[in-house]
Amino acid sequence: MTIFQHTPSSIKAERFAVILNPLLIVMFLTITVLPALGVSTSVWEQKTQKDFESGKPKNVSISSKGEVSLSRKLNVYIDVEEVYVWCLTADSQGNLYAGTGNEGRIFKIAPDGTSSLFFDSPEVNIYSIAIDSSDNIYAGTSPDGLVYKISPDGIASTLLNAKEKYVWDLVFDNEGNLYAGTGTDGKIYKITPDGQNSVLYDSEERHIMSLHYSSDQNVLYAGSEDDGIIYKITLDGHASVVYDTDEKEIHALAMDSQGNLYAAATSGKLPGEEKRRELPPPPGAGGKPQKEKESSIYQVAPDGVVSKLWTASEPLILSMVVDAADNLVVGTGDEGRIYTVNADGDSASIAKCEEAQALAIHKTETGSMFIATGNGGKIYRLSTDHAQEGTLESKVYDAKIISRWGNIEWEQVIPEGTAISFSTRTGNTSKPDNTWSEWSDEYTDASGQKITNPPARFIQWRAKLTTTNPLAASTFKRVTIAYVQTNIQPKIRQIDIDSQKDDEAEGERQSGPPRQGPKPSSGQDSGNSTKRTVKWRVSDANEDAMEYAVYYKGVDEQAWKLLKEKLKTTSYSWDSTSMPDGRYQIKIVATDKLSNPTNLAKTTEKISDQFEIDNTQPTISEITVTTAEDGKFRVRCTAEDKMNHIKKAVFSIDGQDWQIVFPADGIFDSKMETFDFNTPSELKAGEHTVVIKITDAAGNVSSGKRVFTK
Repeated sequence: MTIFQHTPSSIKAERFAVILNPLLIVMFLTITVLPALGVSTSVWEQKTQKDFESGKPKNVSISSKGEVSLSRKLNVYIDVEEVYVWCLTADSQGNLYAGTGNEGRIFKIAPDGTSSLFFDSPEVNIYSIAIDSSDNIYAGTSPDGLVYKISPDGIASTLLNAKEKYVWDLVFDNEGNLYAGTGTDGKIYKITPDGQNSVLYDSEERHIMSLHYSSDQNVLYAGSEDDGIIYKITLDGHASVVYDTDEKEIHALAMDSQGNLYAAATSGKLPGEEKRRELPPPPGAGGKPQKEKESSIYQVAPDGVVSKLWTASEPLILSMVVDAADNLVVGTGDEGRIYTVNADGDSASIAKCEEAQALAIHKTETGSMFIATGNGGKIYRLSTDHAQEGTLESKVYDAKIISRWGNIEWEQVIPEGTAISFSTRTGNTSKPDNTWSEWSDEYTDASGQKITNPPARFIQWRAKLTTTNPLAASTFKRVTIAYVQTNIQPKIRQIDIDSQKDDEAEGERQSGPPRQGPKPSSGQDSGNSTKRTVKWRVSDANEDAMEYAVYYKGVDEQAWKLLKEKLKTTSYSWDSTSMPDGRYQIKIVATDKLSNPTNLAKTTEKISDQFEIDNTQPTISEITVTTAEDGKFRVRCTAEDKMNHIKKAVFSIDGQDWQIVFPADGIFDSKMETFDFNTPSELKAGEHTVVIKITDAAGNVSSGKRVFTK
């Protein structure tokens, strides 16, 4: 089976005749296509089901393999002017019956399409409907949980009062017994042909949502809600669990001719759910955590092996039947799409209703199908013939920058009597408006045609598929558009030059002076690093590869000197001792020539704020130590720096902890500071050493010492 079972020319991916422009072949071998890089040729490609479904399909089918073809005809059969059409069935004369809400009515639609009110119940919703061999209609209701039997001439009687709120599903067995799945107590009732009823099975779930009778196995399958359990129930009421799904609810069941059972499982709020779940479950009740709108189809093979066949791209699976080719036809919400799914899990969206939910599907003997919708109670007819024309309008693509357009290409299969063409339009707003160009003339050469629309930032394509043979349909996949962005000048947003660092923090973490003690006062002990680093931030709308050059000059100089060129990174470090102390500026020059031809390359530059180079340590005058009161000693010295204020001073006695000392005037505010302080405690007799360490505002460090004796 293929997913395109509705056409004799079913498409397999390997059958596509791929025709590529030789230039495009070279291009694909030499560029990265997304995201765009500069003015290199870029390609917008759409090839997956998700890609194509992001557009606006009309009368087209989109497969899970990314193949787009004409869908089957979908026409409104009748509008019953109700909010919901919950269920459908048909009698032996071809009359269609529709159970509706929120007025609890059943409508009869004759083969010629005329409709009439068949039964008007006092209930709110007719959720389920079935028909027997005598064309008697059976209807399950809400909110009183009734089952009505209505004769062909419209006379109704109540067969079951379940004393529950909902009758979700009705099915017959081979003997004419009717089974009703109910909620909120999760029971299955059996109603015999003579009208006797009994509880066949009382589950521990809140609702039995779906039923399927297997005539070959003579057993009943049931799907539940709270825990999304699939049951197998013998006709004497013995139940076993087939599978406990990940979802909360088994909303539909179906079986193919090979005995594979399919279960549509969903988590999320269903149509009308706000009305049916008035009360929360009691504290401590079971049930799975609510998933945020997720639906899957499980396949149960005849040997009992269970696998997840398909996960819906739409939040809710609402209806499901098996067609004549053993493929599933699936109705979904909240976009009203109809899908086919085969036994291998391949899928295609084959139709889309205008209403939000496809609530029920009824299959006729001729192969056509009727689809009932919610939030607009209509009935559609899905034919076996293809639509004569279909279109797929892509999503709007943002090239980020005004761009020139190259070729549009696609892969296609064109059976006799069918055709495919594309057209494009461009503009500079994210939503097409009257400022956009008109749709271009149609492109028909799949191997590549030059796009005729003007340069713009946004582009959109539209595919048109036609057929003169209702049994044949053309197919396309993988659409590409080549484009080149207009090259935009890069921008240097910011330049930062780090301040010089000192090692005083490291020194202060030590219990005393550095291991290699301080030098005599005539020497200089600097922990300052002379490495300076400049960093810059650049933006380029084309995302080009960039190259940089770094220049410098003194603030009183005119000419820029090259520090480093051909940089590929946005930072550079250098040894600042190559520059005399003073004030400087840095200039960064950026170019995108690595991604662009010379005549199209753009260059920009930016000058930094002024910064200082100060690699000279402050000087310390001779340290004097004299006797003070109470056995302490008075220490005096002067520190001076040529460029910056003195920032910090610390001292240590005999290798003990560093102690902070302030200038004599109590504040660090000048390039020269005098220090005059007493040792903090009485010293023992003998030789002692005082070390003073001075740091300037640039981080340069000097130290000096004095040896004295008590």
